Order: sequence, then structure tokens, then C-alpha cells
Amino acid sequence: MHAPDGVAACFPLVPYANRIAGGRLPGEAPLAPYPGEVHSLHGVGWRRAWRVIERESHYAVLGLQHRADQDWPFDLDATLTIVLGDASLKQTLCVTNTGTRAMPLGMGFHPFFPAAPGQGTTLGANWSGRWGVTPDHLPVGLAPQAVVPGPVDVGPWQVNNCHTGWDGRAVLAYPQHTLVMTADPLCRFLQCYRPAADSAFVAIEPVTHVPNAHQLRAAGVADTGLIDLAPGAVRSISMTMQVLRHVDG
Repeated sequence: MHAPDGVAACFPLVPYANRIAGGRLPGEAPLAPYPGEVHSLHGVGWRRAWRVIERESHYAVLGLQHRADQDWPFDLDATLTIVLGDASLKQTLCVTNTGTRAMPLGMGFHPFFPAAPGQGTTLGANWSGRWGVTPDHLPVGLAPQAVVPGPVDVGPWQVNNCHTGWDGRAVLAYPQHTLVMTADPLCRFLQCYRPAADSAFVAIEPVTHVPNAHQLRAAGVADTGLIDLAPGAVRSISMTMQVLRHVDG
């Protein structure tokens, strides 16, 4: 998606978002770590080739067939539908469990947006809690946030945190335009990522679960957002981005 004053990009998160510590999926052989890390990262959808199922001038449907391997020990089929409007983009991610046992499923979208220092970018979003983060990017210490946060100045922001109780709407405001993101109610978590205060981008990620949710749930943490998808069952999520140009005067 091309936005005024910059380019935005996005990849799908399936069958989980963010990290699983050490690739240790409870009850399974360790997953392959992401190169250069000790953790597995973002599932398989972002690194595999998707086939084109259908395409027209304003939309495309992509498909991914995954069979159990060292990166994910469950069978699944996924489709990603992308629809362009005059100043909007909608993505729908759909996953089917094609295996014979229940699968712990997580889903999400990982869009990047321009956010260079001094650009005057702010983020407005409502959430009710915020996970801290360890030096190796794992969640720790959920802190409730009783007061709705005001717009965040993205310019000096350095962040890699999961926000809980997100209401499904985020607004990135630039000097000349505003980008409004809305997401499916299943995406109750918002992962925000900007690795350094001088980074030229920010990632605002609607996701269905907390990072490392598989191990957190096994340790007794409630409401991690993981979905136990039965054989043959289907789940889908969607995200829409709308660009609104500012009118002078």
C-alpha cells in the first residue's frame, strides 16, 4: 500500500505472531529458531511462497498450504485476501486446520509505516494494559492501564511491547494525512515495534495473542489469546487501513 509521503508494507502472521521462547512449543519438538536468534519468530507465513489463487485489478487472493515440519508441526491451509479501495486497503487472513489434531493458533498482521524522527507522527490508540519486555524481546510483567492513553509522539519512541484490551482502532496522524487502522474483534492485542528512536518506521500490529503465548498459557497465565483450532475448523481475521488527507484552511 502506498500512502502519502511514504510507503507502507505488511506481511501476514500465521500460525503465530512474534516469538516463542527458544522455539519450545509445549508438547512438541523444538521449533527451528529464526536465523540470528534463539527464539522462533512470526510463524511460517511471512517466509513462505504464497500462490495466486485469484486476481483482478483491485483485489487478489493468495494461498498457502503448510504441512507439518520443523518450523510448525501442524497441517494448515491459509488464504490472504487483499482488496484495494480508492484510499483504503483491506486484508482478510483465513486459516483451516487440515490436520488430525487440535492446533494452537495465533494470527495477525505486521504492517510497517513511515515514522522518521521529526516527521510529526503521532499514534492514537486505546488499550487497557501493557506487557513489559525483556532484552531478548519476550513479554514480562503485565501492567494494567486504567487511564486511556493519549496520542503518542512516535518521533522519540522506542518500543517493542504488547498492549492488551485494544479496542480495534489505531490512528497514525501525519502532517498531511491520517491513516486509520481498524481490525477484527479477535485482534484484542496490539503489538507496537520501533527498534530505536532514530528508526524511520514503526510497526503497529493487530494480533490475536500475546507473544510467547504458548509457554505463558502452559505456565498458567490466563487470557493469552491463543485459539485451539479443531481439525477441519476455520478461523479468520481482517484489518482495514483508510487514508484521510487533511484539508487546508
